[in-house]
Amino acid sequence: MDYEMFAASAAQPSASSFLRPFRDAPRPPAPAGIPRTLADSYEFTLNPYFPLAFGIVYFILAKTLSSLQTGKNRIAAPGWNVAVLAHNVFLAAYSAWTFLGTAPQVFGAFWRGFVEDGVAGLTHAFCDSSFSIWSSETFPKFAYLFYLSKFYEIVDTAILLLKGKKVGMLQSYHHCGAIWTMYSAYVTQAMPIWLFVVFNSFIHSIMYTYYAFSTISLPFPRFLKKSLTRLQITQFLVGGSLAASYLFIQLPELPSFPTSADEARAQLSSAASSFEAGVNALRREGPTCLVNNGQRAATIINCIYLVPLTYLFVAFFVKTYRKSQQQAQQNKAKKAQ
Repeated sequence: MDYEMFAASAAQPSASSFLRPFRDAPRPPAPAGIPRTLADSYEFTLNPYFPLAFGIVYFILAKTLSSLQTGKNRIAAPGWNVAVLAHNVFLAAYSAWTFLGTAPQVFGAFWRGFVEDGVAGLTHAFCDSSFSIWSSETFPKFAYLFYLSKFYEIVDTAILLLKGKKVGMLQSYHHCGAIWTMYSAYVTQAMPIWLFVVFNSFIHSIMYTYYAFSTISLPFPRFLKKSLTRLQITQFLVGGSLAASYLFIQLPELPSFPTSADEARAQLSSAASSFEAGVNALRREGPTCLVNNGQRAATIINCIYLVPLTYLFVAFFVKTYRKSQQQAQQNKAKKAQ
């Protein structure tokens, strides 16, 4: 019997083993306030094979179409710029809405924890040990919609291809990885997701505003334009460091917070009885910041994803900076002549 169980487990595909922490994670219930159509497809979007397959197909398709790109097939229809403008305005407004809907709640919780119990209280708030952020009516909605927005953002790649441009590794890796990391963090209800939602929505609100201004040739603040890539790199370095810290934080004891897992679970159940998935997820394996293996796996995936992404952005920044320097030198030489 033991041999049969071992053989059966060994026969499982590696993808199945990789997806097990997310497939077996307690599903958060569909957030309140999302459209009916999204609520109907909620379980489908949380199936781990959906983002995995979508990301792989997107990456292969983007690189294949890019390799076939000649630059001669760019769209020049009268309504093209209007469509691109609408896309950028929508994402700029959506990103700003997401940032304004999540940042005050998250940072407010951190501040209240610090005011009430000092550093220990801040640590518990940072880890959302009472599940107050995840059990709220607003944060899960914003987090889920932000996960879905990563699918829509691949329109950026389509726009590049339709402009007759090639798709670089930075673009394709960024969009593919963003889908996977947001999925893993949301489905496991891992608290480090706030770093992605808050930081990324803030940067995107500026970035897509810049794209919208560029589409219709409006002037954009020069210091923001030059700082966009710097802001993105800073986002990855700061966000990645904070995300990694969740793997090592041990929860300190609080006078107002039960120290035993059973008491903590009972307190949470009475405070958020309607949030059954959140209660089920609170099965702490010791006084750690992250609750279970699923949350740890999601956090590790996010950190691993950020390493090559940061490198790609730094390489892009250096290349662009050198190109700007060479252009400036050439302009200076022309003026001297």
